[in-house]
Order: sequence, then C-alpha cells, then structure tokens
Amino acid sequence: MKAIAAAFIIALVGILLVGIQQYRVIALRSEMQIETKSKDDAIKANTESQATITTLRAEVQRNADYQRDLTKRLQASQAKARKAEKNFEDLKRSSPAVRDWAAQPLPDGLRGKAATGNNHNGGTGRAPGADPVRAR
Repeated sequence: MKAIAAAFIIALVGILLVGIQQYRVIALRSEMQIETKSKDDAIKANTESQATITTLRAEVQRNADYQRDLTKRLQASQAKARKAEKNFEDLKRSSPAVRDWAAQPLPDGLRGKAATGNNHNGGTGRAPGADPVRAR
C-alpha cells in the first residue's frame, strides 16, 4: 500500500509539474502573440514614418530647386533691368530726338507758374491765395 500511495503521489506531482509547464507554455504563447503584434505594429509605424520622411525629403529638394530657380530668375531680371536702364541712359545721351525734346522749355504750368492764357490771378504769376499780403 505504501508503494501505491508513493506511486500515486509521484503521479500527482508529475501531473502537477506537467500542468504547470503547460500553463507556462500557454502564457508564453500569449506573451509571444502580444510581442509579435507589437513588433508588427512597430514595423508598420516605422514603414509609414519612412514614407513620410521620404516624402518630406523630396519636398525639401523640390523647394530648394525652386528657390535656386527663383534666384536665377531674379538675377536675370535684375541684369535685364540694369541693361535696360543703361540703354535708356545711353539713348538719352545719344539720340538727337530725345536731346531736342529734353532741350525744350517746360510749359509754364509744369514750372510752378500759371499758364499765360489762364491767368486768373491778376497777372502776378502766383496761384490764387498765394499772395502773402492778400492772405493776411
């Protein structure tokens, strides 16, 4: 009877150990599933981040290219404006028609005097109300 009791106790301990091991295997499998899901989520997030980084780098490159193009255009426009201004200055000096036009006297109205045909201020040459004696 002692042998049967001892065998029964050993069998119970063996079943208990197997049960504990089975419980640990099940727990480890569930932990592994959780870790696998977390890893997959991290890989997915990393892939999305890499795609975003790639997109942003491409956008930065496009912006840099656009900025360089704008700088070149601005410099070309400034050079063109300087050339046009130089051509205009040369034309003012070298064109007989422009020199003759520039040599003409300005009309009275543009020199601050009233035109002689529209003299409404008594011939003083001043605008109405500009006489200091009359203004007092």
